[in-house]
Amino acid sequence: MVLPRISLKSFLIAALTFAGIPSQALAADDMQAAMKADKTGTDPINFTYDARIYNEFQWLNTEGDGDQNITTLEFRAPFMDGQWQFRVKTRYQGIEADLNDDGRDDVDESGWGDTDIRFLTVPYKDMSKKMAIAFGLEIFLDTASDDALGSGAISLGPQVFAVFFKPFGGMFDLISPAYQHKFSVDEDDGRSDVHQGLIDIYFLKTSKDKQRWALIDPQGVLDYENDTEFMLVDVEVGTMLDKYLGTKGHSVYLRPSVGIGSDRPYDGSVEMGYKMIW
Repeated sequence: MVLPRISLKSFLIAALTFAGIPSQALAADDMQAAMKADKTGTDPINFTYDARIYNEFQWLNTEGDGDQNITTLEFRAPFMDGQWQFRVKTRYQGIEADLNDDGRDDVDESGWGDTDIRFLTVPYKDMSKKMAIAFGLEIFLDTASDDALGSGAISLGPQVFAVFFKPFGGMFDLISPAYQHKFSVDEDDGRSDVHQGLIDIYFLKTSKDKQRWALIDPQGVLDYENDTEFMLVDVEVGTMLDKYLGTKGHSVYLRPSVGIGSDRPYDGSVEMGYKMIW
């Protein structure tokens, strides 16, 4: 099937129109205040206390039928007077997959998956130039209850990303290109080493009142260990729940994703999540 070509700008305008988001940008001198007041959890360098729970269902790229369901619990907190951020993620997941298309599930497991923690800081931020640079280190822990539910390795993932505020005359609230280099430092016997490069660019548009948002997040994965590569393209729309709950900092979102390339781990997925920020 041939899909019509849609530009990124056209997609975001359509998504924001559907969500009822006005296109006016905040004045440049209000950016710092707007960033502090933002409770959407979409700004990667706005360090807040927040808790998140989200569920992702994936249609796996296997010879036969296969799917995976992942429920993630996440917590973030600033420390050292807000100069650093700590983040931890843990997952409960289930996978059923027919790997050779013989009509039987070769994998049918559920349990806890791997856990990862991250430390992030922003050594450079200049709002007059509308940009910032962040550095982080992510540590992936081998906590899976079954081999099918994790990588079988302890890995490190140093990362760097830039944030550009109000680029292209305010077409977006921010654009954030990033690179992470992930490599294992300890592997289970018989499991492959982990050695990957992850390229990510994040486009965000929020409403003037910071109550709704839309984003697109294409990610490229270069697996140096297995000599494979693929892309994942995520799209997200979300809304704050302030007017419904009578309190600030609660939001929900929907995030479908599609995998591109013969080595993709899944054909498509859909994620739904809830965030509480304070």
